[in-house]
Amino acid sequence: MRNDQPIKLPGTIRARPPEETWEALSGWLPFYGITRVARLTDLDVIGLPTWTAIRPASLTLSTSQGKGLTDDLARLSAVMEAIELWHVEQPLPVAVRGPAADVAPGCPVGALPLSGPVDEAALVRVVWDWTPAAGLVRGTSMLLPVNLVHRRAQRGDWSPDLLRATSTGLACGNSHDEALLHGLYEVVERDVLYRDALADGGLRVWVDPGTVDDLSGGEAVERVLQAGMQLELSLVEGPYGLPVCMAYLWSEDLPVVFAGGGCHHSPGIALTRAVTEAAQSRLTLIAGTRDDLPGDIAPSGAVMSRPARTGSLVCWGQAADGFGPAADSFTGQVRATAAAVEQVTGHEPAVIGLSQPGSPVHAVQVVCPGTGSRMTRTMPR
Repeated sequence: MRNDQPIKLPGTIRARPPEETWEALSGWLPFYGITRVARLTDLDVIGLPTWTAIRPASLTLSTSQGKGLTDDLARLSAVMEAIELWHVEQPLPVAVRGPAADVAPGCPVGALPLSGPVDEAALVRVVWDWTPAAGLVRGTSMLLPVNLVHRRAQRGDWSPDLLRATSTGLACGNSHDEALLHGLYEVVERDVLYRDALADGGLRVWVDPGTVDDLSGGEAVERVLQAGMQLELSLVEGPYGLPVCMAYLWSEDLPVVFAGGGCHHSPGIALTRAVTEAAQSRLTLIAGTRDDLPGDIAPSGAVMSRPARTGSLVCWGQAADGFGPAADSFTGQVRATAAAVEQVTGHEPAVIGLSQPGSPVHAVQVVCPGTGSRMTRTMPR
């Protein structure tokens, strides 16, 4: 039965409780190639639940991490991330092959995620495979290049390496709209952080961690501080009317700065996501199992264990004030967020459906032409 009403959970909202999702999903883990789900939490001193899901036969990453304020939520987070990657490894339906100028003249190819500067007059003549997509504002039927989903290693022996296929906008959920919403939030988060990077960090409002009075966000912050970590928090100003948070943490025993970001219509949930993601990044390094960990984490001789900033901080309540309430359904939240994206970018956001027949998981790739994201994996301080 479809549930469009969000259920409030610790640090997040979902369409159904985590124990129900796990019951529906656990029998499908072998189908998605997941052979093991493991708890990483106690490898570190912070204590924020962090889990990993392992897919030995993966064509992308063989381990996926997940975080949350409870073990149930963190375990599901890891499994959902692994399932997201499984979906983009599968063949997509190809509606047509040809250049945009001939088969998809309405596609704004110059506004799609590109690997570098490319002349749009040349882009419209590049021959690609195209897959069906649907607009999220007016439901417009459209075509998008398959290479927006498939990673470089999954493409043909020779194909123009012009489009960036990243996990931005890739999401799974208990329902189609739940997945859509979280894909949209991720696109907004990364575009806002991209704009902040272009402004040399000038869009950040630094927050005093000791003033966070949100129940879930406050719990995450308290665990980090009680573990002796240095912590910096900020809200990042953006054009979408949605709170985007950043968190940095580090310690003397592991003097590497770990970052996390989060976006949600609830400032407290955005903050919780940022803090738990930063803690997850630290645990990912400690566990050492992720395929794409860089060999050199920190520049030689760098001193990164200095105390966190204490000046020019604002209280959480002041920084988070002004964000309006969201619609009371996933569908309403998707419509409002998609409309905001179109207003900012001038392009209708779209979705490529990835779900498998009969699966309890809904999978989507949200594509928002005109948005940006970092070319590197770091979030510079």
